Amino acid sequence: MGLLKPYGLPALHDPKNELQSNSSLCECVSIDAQCILPWAALKSAPQNSATTVSELLYGEPLQILEREDAWLKVACITDGYVGWVLAGATARGLTRPSHRICVPMTHIYRSPDLKSEPLLPLPMASYVHIKSPAPLENGFLPHENGGFVFSAHLKPLGAFSDDPVSVAERYLGVPYLWGGRTLIGIDCSGLIQLALSAAGHRVLRDSGSQFKSLGRPLEDGEKAARGDLAFFPGHVGWMLDSVHLLHANATHMAVTVDTVDDVTEWVRKDGAKEPFSGFRRL
Repeated sequence: MGLLKPYGLPALHDPKNELQSNSSLCECVSIDAQCILPWAALKSAPQNSATTVSELLYGEPLQILEREDAWLKVACITDGYVGWVLAGATARGLTRPSHRICVPMTHIYRSPDLKSEPLLPLPMASYVHIKSPAPLENGFLPHENGGFVFSAHLKPLGAFSDDPVSVAERYLGVPYLWGGRTLIGIDCSGLIQLALSAAGHRVLRDSGSQFKSLGRPLEDGEKAARGDLAFFPGHVGWMLDSVHLLHANATHMAVTVDTVDDVTEWVRKDGAKEPFSGFRRL
């Protein structure tokens, strides 16, 4: 909890103690660096050709575990996820943030003007430090490292959205991307994690860990409802009602709305003996 205090997020929701039992995770003890790119691939090995297992977002705090040539093995402190990132995507030390980006994508602009040149795109959940005190200029606030961010695209740390499903719905049509966590591309568990983060919940990264840790199974006779999670082997989505789910999926290579029955059939055709794992209510 102490590590995340400057970031306004609660303790990681980990009732099954995945941090101790999952080799993809690390229980972090220090903040050593931050991501300084809009987003950066977190790789399974220290090479560009390795699989991207997740992404780091601008301003996210990291613990450095080891170094190999131009690569750092890091744990993303917001979820404990471990992987390799190019060292140039990070900077050592901590710039304490004041706000998070609360829209799917925005920009740091050169000046407080809608016609100004964009300097850097920033995805949702990026951490930024806004100069204080900072009067509005044309609706923009000054970024500590230069440039300006539109104020309506920011939430102060500790201020969250009320409905994670509404956050997830803003990603309808976004391309599917294995390991993705942004508007440029997102995967199924990334969509769950990002939406819950916007609502003030710090949760694990992968769908398997989310199935173990989030909510409770529906009891006999309970119907699924908006805000429930629908789980399948290696897959998860947000229920919009009792029938339809919003999910990032490889069938359409996009975030789409489909029925639970249709998704179950897709998974069955892929060879799963038990294609539907169940609903869980948060």
